Amino acid sequence: MAAKEMYPEPTFLECGFADLDYKVVQRGICCLCGTCIALCPRIGQQNRKPTLMEYDPLCGLCYAYCPRSFFDMPFFEKKLFGRSRASEEVLGIYRSAMAARATPVRGKVQDGGVVTALLVHALETGVIDCAVVTDRNSRWQTTPKVATTPEEIIAAAGTKYTIAPSIAGVQMAINSGFTKIGFTGTPCQIQALRKAQLLDEPYQFGQERIALMIGLFCMENFDYQRLMTGLVKEKMNLQPTDVERFEIQRGMFRVISKEGTKEVPLQETDEFTWPGCGPCFDFTAELADVSVGSVGSPGGWSTVLVRTDPGESIYRSALSAGVIEEKALTDKGMALVKRLASEKVSRFEDYASRCKLDIRRI
Repeated sequence: MAAKEMYPEPTFLECGFADLDYKVVQRGICCLCGTCIALCPRIGQQNRKPTLMEYDPLCGLCYAYCPRSFFDMPFFEKKLFGRSRASEEVLGIYRSAMAARATPVRGKVQDGGVVTALLVHALETGVIDCAVVTDRNSRWQTTPKVATTPEEIIAAAGTKYTIAPSIAGVQMAINSGFTKIGFTGTPCQIQALRKAQLLDEPYQFGQERIALMIGLFCMENFDYQRLMTGLVKEKMNLQPTDVERFEIQRGMFRVISKEGTKEVPLQETDEFTWPGCGPCFDFTAELADVSVGSVGSPGGWSTVLVRTDPGESIYRSALSAGVIEEKALTDKGMALVKRLASEKVSRFEDYASRCKLDIRRI
C-alpha cells in the first residue's frame, strides 16, 4: 500500500506541534534527531525535548517529517532504490559490502576512520562544500557543527555515544548558503532526512541540497546525563573531562582515559539508553548513501555497505585515490552484522507489541 493511501495528505496538514508533542514527545519515542527544530523557527529545545516556543499555526511539517510519527520503509525504499527489499535482505538494500580503513588514519577516529576519510575526500574533490558533523566539548557535551575544512572534519571524528540533534546542523548549513551538504549520523537521523527528501509533500526547506549521507551502524544511543552520571562518575569513578574516547567492543562498553581502560558488559548500560531508541528497527542506516560500522570487521577496520549512486561514486573515488583501502568481509563477519540487525528488528517488534505502538502503522 502506498504511503499516501496509508497516511492521507490532509492528515499532515491537520497535524501541528500538539500532535507531535502528544504522539511522539510525551510518549517518550522522540529520538531528538533535530528535524523539527531545523524545520520550524517556532520549535526549540528544553530539557532535551522539542518544545514549542511560540504560537503554532498548525502547518503540520514537524509531524509529517518526524521519523517517529510514522515511517513506511517499503515506500521510501521504492523511492530511493526503485524497489523494496526482499525478505532475506536483513541489512536493507546495498550494492556491495566490504571491510575498509583510511590510509593513513588521520586524527582520533573510530575504528577504521572511513567516515572521516570519505567526508574529507568528498570535500576536497568538490562533491560536497561542507559536512555536518557532531562535535563535542571537553565534557563530551555534543552539538552539530558545519565543517568546511578537512581539519574541522578530522577534529570532530570519533563516535560520541550520546544523543544530539544533529539535523539542526543541516539547517545551519542551508542558512549559510551551502548547496552541496554532506551529513553523517545515526539511522534515525538518516531516516528523517530521507523522509524530508522523498515524502510526497510540497514544502521545500532546502533538503535538495543534501548531496551525501553517511550512516552509522547503531543498536542504541545514550542519554548524556545518565551516561555521565551513572556510568562515568558512579561506576567508573571518572569525570567526563577524563574521558578520551568511548567504544563498544566484543559485548563490552569501554571508557578510555589517560589512566587506562575501564569497561562494563554492554547489558549493564541499558539504564543509560535514550528512551526514544526503543521504536527503532534500523541497525545499519538502511537509507544512507554509504553505511559504516565496526561490527563484522577486524580491529582497526570498518564494515562498509555501499547503497546508492552517490555512495558508489564517492567510495570508488576514495579507493582509486588511495584514501582508503579495502578487503573482503568474512562470512563470519557478515553473519554477525545480519544477526545484530535481526536482533534490533526483534527488539523493535517486542517494544511495539508491549507498548501497543508501531511507527510503521500509525
